[in-house]
Amino acid sequence: MKAEGHLERANDIKSGIKSLQDSDRNVSSVVELVYGCALHYIAYTTEKKFGVHKDIHTGLLKFLRERDEDEVADAFSELETLRHGRWYGGKGNGDTIERALAILSFIEEWKNGY
Repeated sequence: MKAEGHLERANDIKSGIKSLQDSDRNVSSVVELVYGCALHYIAYTTEKKFGVHKDIHTGLLKFLRERDEDEVADAFSELETLRHGRWYGGKGNGDTIERALAILSFIEEWKNGY
């Protein structure tokens, strides 16, 4: 997928997040959508900034760190932890949606710089 396709997909996913984020019953769904949206924003931004991107999450943290994008790598790593805890169970919801959305907002701000 080209950079603009990633941006379009992320924006589509983000509109879906808005319709689910106000219910504690949707925590797993919201976190999963935030995760996918973040992947697309990161792909878009790294393509714009470096001329290359990863389409999947495998190896993404290393990819970002090799390009000195440690803050984004840290944010995405935290999002992975939230996702894992919600998808496989065992973690409470607490302020999970708020934190996931805050991470997504950080990644969007980073994206807007390019």
